[in-house]
Amino acid sequence: MKNLSHRYVPRLITLCLIALGLVIPPPAGTLDANSWSQQSIYFLLTDRFSNGNTANDNYGGFNADRNDPRKWHGGDFQGVINKLDYIKGMGFTAIWITPVQIQRHVNAYHGYWTYDFYGIDGHLGDISKLRELINMAHAKGLYVMLDVVANHTGDFQPFNGFAASPFDRFDWYHHNGDVQNYNDQWRVENGDVAGLDDLNQENPATTGELKNWISWLRTQTGVDGLRVDTVKHVPKWFWRDFDAAANTFTLGEVFSGDPVYVADYTNYLDATLDFPLYYTINNVFAKDQSMWQINNRFQNDWRYRNKFTNGVFVDNHDVHRFLCDATGRPGANWDKWPQLKTALGFTFTIRGIPIVYYGTEQGFTGCNDPFNREDLFNSFNTANPLYSYIQQLNAAKRAHPALQDGWQEEKWVNDSFYAFQRSKSGDEAVVCINNGWWPQSINVPNLRNLPNGTVLRNRIGSDSVTVNNGAMPCNMAAKEVKIFTK
Repeated sequence: MKNLSHRYVPRLITLCLIALGLVIPPPAGTLDANSWSQQSIYFLLTDRFSNGNTANDNYGGFNADRNDPRKWHGGDFQGVINKLDYIKGMGFTAIWITPVQIQRHVNAYHGYWTYDFYGIDGHLGDISKLRELINMAHAKGLYVMLDVVANHTGDFQPFNGFAASPFDRFDWYHHNGDVQNYNDQWRVENGDVAGLDDLNQENPATTGELKNWISWLRTQTGVDGLRVDTVKHVPKWFWRDFDAAANTFTLGEVFSGDPVYVADYTNYLDATLDFPLYYTINNVFAKDQSMWQINNRFQNDWRYRNKFTNGVFVDNHDVHRFLCDATGRPGANWDKWPQLKTALGFTFTIRGIPIVYYGTEQGFTGCNDPFNREDLFNSFNTANPLYSYIQQLNAAKRAHPALQDGWQEEKWVNDSFYAFQRSKSGDEAVVCINNGWWPQSINVPNLRNLPNGTVLRNRIGSDSVTVNNGAMPCNMAAKEVKIFTK
């Protein structure tokens, strides 16, 4: 065993756990980066999703209080288990859950202020319940992505000591105060983020333990991928080592709108969340700006190691919800759902992995943190039109490989209309998006692999079109998305 590369040891341990029946293997074998590019992800904050076990609400003396949006609210692993069918019913193939490590603060419900790396926070359950969640998800054909933090611990210094052993040593941390200048990369990597204790990855002992921990966590849980927090705050070389130790797909959070800056991190982790595209989506679909911005954004796709694994989203827990920012219909600014549906149609059909933030399917509207982290607890309405719309989008994506990781080519763009074609192994899809508040008819030209007379059907409607001389008509209602396939 000791002659084997550390990259393969966790896999052997996991195989032993599977043989003992302690871990159910993923639903379709090892999920590499290419396989993740074919998925769609539902992202939830465990504490705010569903309370399946009220007995753990006050774990550690940090009591749940749903009247305070900054405190624990009681969501847990059992709650997620209870609602897996709700997620599966929308057509998602994966879930992303927030960090599970032990916290030690009344406001640490989100999981990003680690106290004990090797413990599971009792508000959520224990390691057995986490394994049960992953096993149950796998049994239903859902992959699980786990959020992890390797940049910092909670804010324990200087008055409350350090995080739990072995992360309780002075030289395992930087001591440079908060980041003051986010244009200074040294400060970004060596300063504290919002007072959180910044780990010193230049210390080999710190780096070694972080790699041991992530290997342990991956092996013990059997998760299928990792969402990696605060990536830009850690030297790039560390992430390559971390990725090898994790031995699974890694999706990094690089909070920046600059594609040059963000894309380079895909040379160290498998992929990144597409924050540059998020800002474009917000401008174009929430604020009715020009769709030429989409054209400009996609011109930077070559910078990513694999653009098909970019995490694509309209909002998340760190930004306003889409419906907070949406301007609404002119003269009726309360009418915002058409903008959201158009944005969702875009994210589900372009290259990358679509990620939907919990509550979007119920029309949540929260703005600043923590008000964008509402409880879903009593809002599992499967009759909501947004739930049904996401269901349709997922069905189209699952039915057509071209919409998963097929090649993408722009066919038409102007200020209010965008069309593109995606192709894979004979499967063809043409997507038309009208971002205007008025009907439009565009004859989309230059289509490939679609001979004269080919009939294409709209997968989220009942209409069809016929290709003629490499072109097809898109007759669109206001704020409409159409997905045409054979």
